[in-house]
Amino acid sequence: MRSARQQGFNLIELVVTITVIGIIMAGTLAYVTNSVTAYTATARRDQLTSLGRTAVEKVARELRAALPNSVRVNNNCIEFFPTLGGSIYQTLPVDTAAASFTAVDFSLLGSSGTDYVVVYPYDAAALYAAANPGPLVAYSGKAGSPTATVSLAAAHQFSHQAPQRRFYVVSAPVSYCIVGTDLLRYQNYGIHAVQSAPPGGGSSTLLAQDIQTSDGVVTVTPFTYTPGTLRRSGVIALDFRFLIGGEWIRLTHEVHIQNVL
Repeated sequence: MRSARQQGFNLIELVVTITVIGIIMAGTLAYVTNSVTAYTATARRDQLTSLGRTAVEKVARELRAALPNSVRVNNNCIEFFPTLGGSIYQTLPVDTAAASFTAVDFSLLGSSGTDYVVVYPYDAAALYAAANPGPLVAYSGKAGSPTATVSLAAAHQFSHQAPQRRFYVVSAPVSYCIVGTDLLRYQNYGIHAVQSAPPGGGSSTLLAQDIQTSDGVVTVTPFTYTPGTLRRSGVIALDFRFLIGGEWIRLTHEVHIQNVL
């Protein structure tokens, strides 16, 4: 007989113990691996969603200030005139051209020095034609209060009176375009009767990457514009789909453009 000090594991018991420990470790490793994978995927989705929401909010925020009837869409590009301010005019050169008119004093937000006065933008084609007579002319400045004299860059004849005697001051048009998988903002490229998509000249700023214009089955339309009517506002639908590391995120948003002329 062996003494208590000589007792221990035999080979079978040792093999069984190692096997049990191996099974436990394998299960633990699988659990840890799945947890890390799930956490990584969740973090990637959160990052992707955050980037997507930031891009959507930047575009939507500027679109909310779009001049009524200035929005036009072509080839994954949306173009519009950002509104800086406006007021009510008292006199307006409609019958004959003039280099100024009087209006209730107003303030401007974000004036760039290359701004325009717009009266009754009833039609995008007439607006972007920038003709004389027409609804748009370059803005030169204003003086006086509470009645301000609005100076124009040149003598101009507006084509129509506005129903509510309202006028706008807008900046030069800007465009948001998806080129490849990049979302770009274009500015300082001038006014063109025919929309270029993307615009030529000017400058561009990268807002987001990894935007897809196809989900593998159908073509995705990132910008859709429904013009306003007498009974409702215009609506711009945004549909941005991001793909990073095999993860898809789709963000949709609607922006209402007040049909106030």
